[in-house]
Amino acid sequence: MASPRRSWSLPLLPPEIIQEIFYRTPAEALVRSKPTCKKWHALITNKRFINEHLQRSKERPQERFIRIFDKVRIMDPITRRSAASPIPNELLQHPYNINTLVYTLMVHCDGLMLVAHRGWKCRSDGSILPNIALWNPLLNKIKWVEQPTGCITSGDYYGIGYSGDGNYKLVRFTSRPFEVEGFEDVPEVEVYEFETSSWRTVGGKVDVDVEIARKCVSLMGNMYWVAYRCWKEYEKFIRVFDFSDETFKDICFCPPSYGDNSHLSCFNGDSLSLLQQDAASRKIEVWVSSKLGDGDVSFSKYFSLSGLDLPALRVHATAARPVYCFVKPKSVIVWCVEVEGKGTDKACSCCTLYEIDEDGVKSKKVTERNYVRDYSRAFVCGYAYVPSMIPLPWVRD
Repeated sequence: MASPRRSWSLPLLPPEIIQEIFYRTPAEALVRSKPTCKKWHALITNKRFINEHLQRSKERPQERFIRIFDKVRIMDPITRRSAASPIPNELLQHPYNINTLVYTLMVHCDGLMLVAHRGWKCRSDGSILPNIALWNPLLNKIKWVEQPTGCITSGDYYGIGYSGDGNYKLVRFTSRPFEVEGFEDVPEVEVYEFETSSWRTVGGKVDVDVEIARKCVSLMGNMYWVAYRCWKEYEKFIRVFDFSDETFKDICFCPPSYGDNSHLSCFNGDSLSLLQQDAASRKIEVWVSSKLGDGDVSFSKYFSLSGLDLPALRVHATAARPVYCFVKPKSVIVWCVEVEGKGTDKACSCCTLYEIDEDGVKSKKVTERNYVRDYSRAFVCGYAYVPSMIPLPWVRD
């Protein structure tokens, strides 16, 4: 005799099985699942679960590409699917309009985006408006950070990370402060602690002979920049700000680069990577570092390829840098700006997604077109980030 048909549903599974399934579920789907039932909501909003989900996300490809141009667009580089949402009013309506300013910096850390404008504006009473915000695009939450006490300059650099106790911090410093009028009043390094909602000057020094590039990445709680000494521009190295002891360190030399067409990112969640292209020959080189926590750090070539038929990953010096990530061995997915119909009345810029490996271009997809001539405007902000449900650290309004 045939056995009776049995039915089951996810809520009937043991709690430990549901938890394990949720650990493997993308953060975007979990956020949509919160209203489903009280038990799911309690689990998904549990601090321990959120932290464990983030750690597991770092162990497998979970990166997304995010860019801002009229809307916030988030792209899954594996599925090639994208979703768009309005720019949060707190960013759009603020005097530092993120949609129009090319001087806006973004740095990703654990699903949180540090948004900073390298400049300042004053209220009618003479006080300075906040120019730094922390934003979780997945949760659509944003908070502005109060200003540091020192002078704000257009040469300021910002970073985000955390110390050994897991508390998030910001760092702000002015590179080569002697070039700033009144530089004797410019604090060399300031750190903001979310735990106390306050800035303080720390003892770290910024060498006056070191030029720090805008290429930066937050990884494993620390901030990394490409830098060079003024008389050795060809000899680039990686400078880190260690949030545990709040000092700068130089950890390794970079491989020979192609000038400004060298792009810094992360690799496997614990290493750095450099994507480089020679503008004339179109040759592409991808370098990755050894693990950052394993003592001496050095770069080795991951793969390279040549050919004039390769795409130009950065069409102009004013164009935004390409965004890239790794999803397969010896392969990279790149999101960049290109130009169609150059020199004609129908010229437009477009965002193109490439999959490139050591054998060449494996796939190409134009994700959108913008009929504007300013390439930097066409792709104002582009970054790779890992969506997470990490709540914003408490910030005083």
